[in-house]
Amino acid sequence: MIAQTIESDHDAGKEVFAVVGNAAQPAWDERAGEMEALVKLWEVHGVMLERAVLPRLDPAAGLDGLLDLNRRVAAMADDLAVRARRRHDADGRWLTDFEELKRLFDEQCLREDAELVPLIRDRAAPDAVAEMTRTARALRQPRAA
Repeated sequence: MIAQTIESDHDAGKEVFAVVGNAAQPAWDERAGEMEALVKLWEVHGVMLERAVLPRLDPAAGLDGLLDLNRRVAAMADDLAVRARRRHDADGRWLTDFEELKRLFDEQCLREDAELVPLIRDRAAPDAVAEMTRTARALRQPRAA
């Protein structure tokens, strides 16, 4: 189940890029909303990786850098959301930076699909996978007010 959650996050993120990439221009409100959604999704994804997944995998698996890449994606999406909310692209770099964000996002997804997901599915013990899934679900549950 945890592997499916990871893949589901990837699909949801890809949908954000499709919506923003296909939006009628200038589409600042849509860009801001979609980037805000990506920030929230990717922050939750990072917490899930950090607290539920990576601690239960062999540190020698070579997954170094995934959390840093995750943080970079979330930070860049947040920057783009702020800039889109201002409805101003003074230096004309919003779309260029959006493309760089997409490149980083794709890089993270590719690494997770090629390295992390197969490690979980093929080499992680069933009890470890179950614990990852339980912890991830608990982390992703909305907090009661």
